[in-house]
Order: sequence, then C-alpha cells, then structure tokens
Amino acid sequence: MSAPLLAGLTRIRLINLRELRTHRLRVLTSLSVVVVSSALLIAVLGTYGSMTESVRQFNASISGAAKLEVTAIGDAGLDAGIAGEIRARVPGARAVVPMVRGTARIGPDTTAGGAGDDDRTVPLLGSDFRVSSLSGDLRKAVADSGNQEGFSRDELADGVIVGPRTGLTKGQTATVNGTVVTVLDVVSGDTLNGGAFMFAYLDLAQRLTATQGKLDSVLIVPRDGVPVAQLRTEITRIVDGRAAVVDPGYRAKQLETATSVTRDATLLVSLISLVISAFLVFNTMNMAVASRRQSMAMLRALGAKRGHLVADLLGESAVYGLVGGLIGVPLGILGGRVTVSQGSGDSSHGMVMQYHLPVSAPVIAVLACVLACVAATMLAARSVFAVAPVEAMSQGEVAESAAQRTVARWAAGLLGAAVIIGAFIVALQVPGRSAIVAGAVYAVGVLLLCYALTGQLVWLVVRVANLFSGPGRLAAVNTDRAPRRAWATLMTVAVAIAVGMGTSGALANMVSSMSGSLDGLDDPDFYVASQPLGELPTDPLLAPAIAEQIRQVPGVASVSEGQWATVNVGEARIIVQGLTADALAPFMKKSPPEARRQMLAGEGMVFSKVLARTLDVSTGDTVRLATPTGYRETRVLATVDYVSMESGTAAMSLDLQRDWFDRDGATYLQVMLSEGADADQVRAALERIAEQNPSAGGAPVDVHSGAQAIESSKQLVEQSGAFTVAIQWIVSGAAAIALLNTLLLSVIERRRELGVLRAMGASRRFISRMVLAEAAAVAIVGSATGLLIGGVLHWLADKILSATTSVGVEYSPQPSTLLFVAVAMGLCLLGALVPAMRAARLNISESIAQE
Repeated sequence: MSAPLLAGLTRIRLINLRELRTHRLRVLTSLSVVVVSSALLIAVLGTYGSMTESVRQFNASISGAAKLEVTAIGDAGLDAGIAGEIRARVPGARAVVPMVRGTARIGPDTTAGGAGDDDRTVPLLGSDFRVSSLSGDLRKAVADSGNQEGFSRDELADGVIVGPRTGLTKGQTATVNGTVVTVLDVVSGDTLNGGAFMFAYLDLAQRLTATQGKLDSVLIVPRDGVPVAQLRTEITRIVDGRAAVVDPGYRAKQLETATSVTRDATLLVSLISLVISAFLVFNTMNMAVASRRQSMAMLRALGAKRGHLVADLLGESAVYGLVGGLIGVPLGILGGRVTVSQGSGDSSHGMVMQYHLPVSAPVIAVLACVLACVAATMLAARSVFAVAPVEAMSQGEVAESAAQRTVARWAAGLLGAAVIIGAFIVALQVPGRSAIVAGAVYAVGVLLLCYALTGQLVWLVVRVANLFSGPGRLAAVNTDRAPRRAWATLMTVAVAIAVGMGTSGALANMVSSMSGSLDGLDDPDFYVASQPLGELPTDPLLAPAIAEQIRQVPGVASVSEGQWATVNVGEARIIVQGLTADALAPFMKKSPPEARRQMLAGEGMVFSKVLARTLDVSTGDTVRLATPTGYRETRVLATVDYVSMESGTAAMSLDLQRDWFDRDGATYLQVMLSEGADADQVRAALERIAEQNPSAGGAPVDVHSGAQAIESSKQLVEQSGAFTVAIQWIVSGAAAIALLNTLLLSVIERRRELGVLRAMGASRRFISRMVLAEAAAVAIVGSATGLLIGGVLHWLADKILSATTSVGVEYSPQPSTLLFVAVAMGLCLLGALVPAMRAARLNISESIAQE
C-alpha cells in the first residue's frame, strides 16, 4: 500500500472518525437513512428476483438436459402427434419428451378411516418413460420411485408419484381433480418445487387435466455435436406455426415481464430514497465542514493541503456508505424473506416461491450507497477550498456567512435545470420501462437546483421569521448567519412532503385511471367463471350445459358467452378475449364503432397499447400470429387503453378465436337480468347450477357480480402498489427523523451563542420562542417548496406510469396529499419543542465556556 494512501487512512482514523464520535446523533441519523436505502434495494431485488428464480429453477428441474421446448400456442395445448413427427423427421434429436403440466387439486383422503385436507394444490407433471432422458430433478424423482417396469400397467393407470410436501403417504388414495388416484410412492428430498409436486404417467396426466390427446409441451434433448440453432430451424419447419419453439427457460422471462411494472415502480421509489439519503449525507457533511472550519484551518496552518482535506472528507463519506450499506443488507434480506414467505404458495398453481437473492445484489446495494454518499460529499467538500490557515485563530462558525464562491452555485443551477428538462423529455418521449428512470433523474435535478437557490430560499426563511415579532427577528438574524443549516432543514421538510405527494398521488391516479380503463367490466349483472374472483378465467372451459341451464332461470334476460385465453407469441405471453355482439366489455366500449363492427365480423383484432408496443405495430398494420391451426394473419383495427396484463391484451370475435385456437366453449358467462328480477334469488340459482356443473377436471365454478369484478380489479391494482406505498412511508419517515435531528443539532451547535443571550438578560421564554420562530419559518418555506416540487413530481410520475403501463394515467390533484404537509409542519414544530426547552435550560456559565 502506498505511503500517501496510508497517510490518508491514518488521518481519517485519527481525525475524521474521531470527530464522528463527538456527533453521534448526527452520524446515526445520516447512517440510518443510508441503511434504509440499502435495505430497500436488497428487499426489492430479492423479492422480484425470487419470483423469477423460483420459476427458473422449477423449470430447470423439469427440463434437465433439454435445450429446446416446443410449447403450445394457447390453452388448448398442442396435438400429441407433433412429438411423433419430430422423432421421425429430426435425426439430431436424441430424446423427444412429451410433457403435460397442470394443477393437481388434492381432495380429501378416500382411504377408509383416512382424513385429509381440502383445497391443496400442487403442480401436476406428466410424461412417459422418456422422462429419464432429461437428467434433471424430475428424472431423479421418477427414478427414485422405480420406472415403468417397476409398476404394473394397472398401477400406472391410476397411480401417482408425489413429493413429501403434498402431505400424502404411500398407498393412500385421494381425489385429484375429481378423479380417484393411488399414491404409488413418496419421493424423498425436496429438490423439485420444495417437495410439492405430483407426477403421473402420460395417459393419467391427460385425464387429470382433461387434455386427452394433447400436450403442453415437448422437450428436446439434442445429440452430441448437433448445434441447437440447426435443431431449432428443423423443428420450426415441422411445427409450421402450430406451436412455439422456445428455450426451456421462457416461463421465467414471461413472469419477469408480467411483474415488470410493479417491480420497476418499487425500484424507482428505492432509487429516489437513495437520492434522498445522498442529500441527507450532503447535509451532514456540509454541517461537518462548517463545524470543523477551525480544525481544518489548523491542519492547513500545519501544512496540510486542501486536496488532503477533501480526500479525507470523501473517505469519511465512503465509510458512511460502506457501513450503512453493509448494515442494510441483512435487514433487506429479512424484509425480502418476509415478503416472499407471505406469498410463497401460489394458491392457484401450487408453485412454491423460495427466497433467492441475486449474488450481485449486495454488491450493487453497497456500491450504490458508497457512490451516492461520495457524490453528495463532493459538492459539500468544495467549501474546504475556502478555508484559510488564518481561520485557526478565530472561533467556530464565523466564516460561514462570508462570501462564498458563486461558480459552484451557478454550475449546480444550470446542471439541475438541464437534468430536470432531461427528466421531462424521458418521461414524455421514451416509451416503455426505460421511462422509469425519469423520476430519479428529476429528484437529482431538483436537489441541484435548490442547492443553487440556497440564497433565495434562506432569504424567504428570514422574511418569514421576521414576522414573529422580537424572537422572530433574532431568529432571522441567526438564520441569515447560518444559511447552510436553514437550507438543510427546509429541504428536509420539502423532501418529505414531495416524496409523499408524488408517489401517493400518482398511485391514486393510477388506480383511478386503470379502473377507468376497465369501464364496462361491471356492466353485466353477474359473471359465471371458471376461476375465482380476482383471477382471469383463461382455463379450464366451462361445462357445455351450464349456459343453457342458466338461460332457463327465471329473471335471466340474456346470457353471453366469452373466452379468455393465454397465447404464446414467441417467448412473450399475451391475453386474448373472445367476444360476441351482445358482450359487455371494456374492449367493446373503448373501440371505435367501425373497429368494433369489423372485430365482431372477424376482420381483425383490437390491441391494447401495451400489446401494440410489444409487437411494434400500430393501427392498420397486419400481424402474423402462430396458432394451433397454423399461421394466421390479422389486421390491427384499433389500439386502446387497457390495464397491463402479461405482455399485452387483445380482443377478437369469439367464433374466430374458437376456430383459430381449436377451443370450443367458454371460460366465462355474462348474465343480464330482466327488469325487476330479484338479484339474490337469481344468484342463488346460479350458484346451484355452478355447483352441479364443475368445469373440466372437476374445477369449481365461481359466481360473482359485475360490481365485485370491478372492485376486485381495483384491489389488485392497489395491492400491486402497496409495496411502493410502504417504501414511500419509510423514506418519508427517515426524512422526518433527519428533520428532528437537524433541529436538535441547530441548538446543540449554538450552545455558546444561546448562553451569551441568556447572560445578556434574555429570558427562558424568549429563547424558546426564538427557536420555535426559526422552526416555524423553516416549516412554512419548506412546505411551500415541497408542495411545488411534489406537485411537479406527481404530474411527472403520472406520465411515467402512462409510459410504463400504456394506460393513460390522468393527473388529478389529491387533497389527501395535504396530509403530508400537515405532518411535516407538525413534526417541524413538535421537533422544535425539545430543542426549545433544551435551549431554555442551558447552563449559562457552561455554555459560555464551551468553544
């Protein structure tokens, strides 16, 4: 290690870190905000990383050595004959493994005297003896239970192999998807989905999922030396649009896309919290420079160079970032684990989510904290260049009110204005997820601009303080002498208000606008759906007889059939709704009349803006889609606002959807009542019919009202933003703690000054009122600044969310955001009470003696 570096580390240890021990409260406050920022980054990266990594590991456990997967285009599955075609016509494929994937709903134990839990769900996997070619966890699980020769044909006809987490035992019989099965064996270990899975041989798996003659996918293991690209070309030519040829890990990519909006929104708030922590570290270091001017001047008089002092300050701030970042890592891991554990079991599919923190996440979080602290300190450290050796002969903070360099302020102002303009350009012009950075960029620009306007903001505080009679005028003089402290405090108030206004207001507007994009969802009186309320009914199909039975119910005026379906477009997954002329749906309301007529006539499709962006098309373009019946071409009739689901949503004629995707039937029914009909009686009749007519595989049918449907959709949107709101409150809370600390420090650092005032005859009441007047002036100016910054952030965040969700989020001021103003001002005044009382109780002789 070089001598200069050793010398620098020695100075930091002996001087800077020793200084920190004398200002523990200031250090702990700044450190706590850095800890929060690090913890939030780790929590966000860990939570959403766990979602995708759990799916990725589960798929890898199944696919094993497979390099390609031929997957179904839609929910109807793919023809099982495709596997035979690939075996016959692709010599480069060493193994072609058919796969059925579904959900096993485990009913009560049917063994005499047995007892079991209801409504347990685990992933259901099905294949044949070729599964042994995959060399993955699935192959190991099957091998541990014997092979096809190990079980008789009769046993395989109704026997399953399960993991230990299913709660089933060997030899037990249970009802699975309405069919009685026998547990042939329980595999030891929990490598496959944490031990929560069920495996059945192909014929039984197809019966349990009501997909006789169909597969979900075909896994391809290439022969040694055969290029994967060559294999993909040959297989693509064979399937000819009837299926998608993808990498086996495509499901994790689909999940990443589906969660991208929520993940990016929470990451945005985390990044803003990092900017705020940098700002608070800047405040701390700015005050440190002011309080250490005399000691710095002494070092300068002893021969230290300005560069040494600046480097020491940067090293001190790096310690802030390093220590805060490292402390935040375990806290973030704990928060991520709690979040993941609360959603660890997917009730509809049985997937077990396990916590996975990306290896790079702690490094990224700590580095981000260190860089943010160092970058903030660079701006504060420029004050060191104004420290002259002669100041060693003077007292404390005398030089703070001296004329300061204006070049840095002008540079910060110009840079801040440019950064703010850049944030607006990104938010308004850049489509998709990239727009999410505009929020953090705006926060940086605002802080730079406010730093440049320090003089003007402090002038406002002085003018307001002067309004509070005698104590206020003295408070104004104190403020004018210590502009850094006043600016730091008012900006802390402004930041707390701006973050609260911007994030909560934008989320409220997003919920309102997304609800507006679903206008028409609540028009039907009732829905009869193959999935429970809150889940999109894409699968399974309703029983064919249920629609006709509902039409016979007294009070029912009409029944409209509809179908939601998931469609794989390459590695992207989109949602398609099939509609009839009498359907009531958002797509029907939002589409222009001519586009609606053409769609129902089968002349094209209406796309959501998200889907149009995903496929890079616009109104009038022709799109070529792969379907189970081959390639089909369709025209984009219109693009409309629609809540973001998967990679986008589209609507088409129900008849055309049934034809293209080889899927007769409906996944939901819309029920309209006659005028004067008793809704409660009709609902009771619908629920009886639903109970008597379960869907394919014995899946229960749900009945809910249109009002419940729209309310459930709103709740889903609110839940997706709940994590973001929680982060916003944490950030605001950290800012509030910093505010209280700053107010307390303003008294502690003026002990000698306040002692002199007491010695001159100032009463305790006068001193208290002076401190409160200064706090009130700061609160008023800070609140006004926060309202301005937060109002613009609110508007900008609406534009960012419009770009990321492709739903027009309409700006609407939220009166509830004034709560943040009231809380911030209340904290400012309440926080000033303790310093005011402390100032009033100062010992005069001790205060005057203190240097």
